[in-house]
Amino acid sequence: MPTRTAGARRSVGVVASAAAAALLLTACTGGQEDPMSQDSVSPTGAGAPTSQQPGTTEAPAPDATTGGPDDAGATTAPATTAPPAEVDLAAVISDEDLLEQTRWALGLLEEETGVVSAGEFAERFDQAFQDQLSAFELSVGIGPLRLSGPYTVTHAAVGAGRVASLSLHSERRPLILSIGLDDEGRIQMLSYQEDTSGEPPAISAWADLDAALADLGAQTQVVVGEVRDGTCQTVHTTEGLPAGGEARPTGSVFKLLVLAGLVDAVEAGELAWADELEITDAVKSLPSGILQDRETGSTVSVQEAAELMISISDNTATDLLIAAVGQDRLRSSAEQAGVDPDRVTPLQTTRELFILGWGVEQDVRDRWARAASHQERQAVLEGLPQDLSVVDVDAVTTPVWQDGVDWPLTGGEVCSMHARLQQQAATEAGGPVREILSANPGGQVPESVTYQGFKGGSAPGVLALSYYVETGAAAQDAPEGYVLVLQTRSESMIDQLRMGTIVGAGLQHLAGGED
Repeated sequence: MPTRTAGARRSVGVVASAAAAALLLTACTGGQEDPMSQDSVSPTGAGAPTSQQPGTTEAPAPDATTGGPDDAGATTAPATTAPPAEVDLAAVISDEDLLEQTRWALGLLEEETGVVSAGEFAERFDQAFQDQLSAFELSVGIGPLRLSGPYTVTHAAVGAGRVASLSLHSERRPLILSIGLDDEGRIQMLSYQEDTSGEPPAISAWADLDAALADLGAQTQVVVGEVRDGTCQTVHTTEGLPAGGEARPTGSVFKLLVLAGLVDAVEAGELAWADELEITDAVKSLPSGILQDRETGSTVSVQEAAELMISISDNTATDLLIAAVGQDRLRSSAEQAGVDPDRVTPLQTTRELFILGWGVEQDVRDRWARAASHQERQAVLEGLPQDLSVVDVDAVTTPVWQDGVDWPLTGGEVCSMHARLQQQAATEAGGPVREILSANPGGQVPESVTYQGFKGGSAPGVLALSYYVETGAAAQDAPEGYVLVLQTRSESMIDQLRMGTIVGAGLQHLAGGED
């Protein structure tokens, strides 16, 4: 789900302290996810592209107990350490505008670079970004980062849309640079974030993954399932939890259920992939996504909405589809997917979740948390304000999952949703499903994997990731594969970069089909 309204002032964080030297400049969410619908902490370690940068919050400071560059220097002689190889950006970024703007953003980190002029700032950045930050503020924010240079680009990748992500090596403090452009080639997202990804842990058994995630300091559950004939058989659940795990917040992972409901509606003749949906003010949600910025009264096809809902976790696309599919169909689809319908229905829209989480008084959330039936939850939703302006955008960094403001699912239920979607994909009605799920694979695909579907989700204090992978030949009528589901919750922000590295190691283990 989103973190900022389409018309509201978006937060810009500038962090340049001894604890965390990072500049987070995210005046627009184009191509990003918001904290309630994180759609990919990239499980590849440093430099992997993500469709969401955690740009609405400060980058987590490094754990004082982990070894950083200074620690490495105590055991490795600098004279014998080979310098990291530098990546040729032109070999990775084919978009000429994106390549030029990325090189310019890199140039800002060079010691001799001066203050960015107002004219150059206006030329390079879109208006939404300029409304949040001045050329002088940009220069002041960049200044302290230069002290940790020089930087070497050791990894570069292009993400969904006109977005690039780079790993910048430094002996003092490595960074992740992310940049995104609008259709005119102007910068609408720019972030310099401390790289806390670290080295991948050794995973020889699923208990190792549990232990590595526990080091993040959050409550984490891992569920691994084997998909056969459209069903999920759980083969691992974090020790101490029931098979399949507990019902925990998932952020935008719930959108898998919306996709399954859509396929059911197409199968029943209630919708078609080519149908057009009208974007109205009443259905526009907050970013992530792009549809909230489209003209009111314009239309989007059902298939494009589904693609945007999964690949970039577009919240307005999601709410359009929830309305088009309908609550009765979604409840039926939940039952067929092995999801407890009494817990998840009525399925809240992303717009309702923003209002409930950060637009009403605590007593309303208390009533929501106490609601034990479909009817009680429906009554709370019907009593919510209808205007998104009630959402306190500055508060959308405060965790509210403790009040049940999310879509709680067990890891086993998420696995079952992946299994059913793959089964639906083998039908005529579900023809686009496999491509939709794999458009954003959630990071690097392990070499042995022949297909990787992904859906992630996040909210303040919540991060959930789910992967479906196949390692054999092309799927036939009954796809067979494995599912990895990770759900973390905390009363503080989670180090998403470090989690990405850990998850990457877990995916490699999953691809081996072990345990």
